[in-house]
Amino acid sequence: MRHHHHLTKHSQTNYILINTRLCKACWQCVAACPSNVLGKVNVLIHKHVRINNHQNCQGCLACVKACPYKAISSLKISR
Repeated sequence: MRHHHHLTKHSQTNYILINTRLCKACWQCVAACPSNVLGKVNVLIHKHVRINNHQNCQGCLACVKACPYKAISSLKISR
């Protein structure tokens, strides 16, 4: 599997990972995020959530909890 680093910033922060194939564009995660991290791709049949402001993500995981489709998962951070 090839990794596209320029796309990673649109699907991942230090705390969360978005699987756009599972996203159903319900936007519940966007509404739940208190830090304006998430945004929408909403073009014809190409609709899913994306990371707009990865630097704002504080790891609260409100988006993970809000997503009924399990399209957003938490990343395990080892410290």
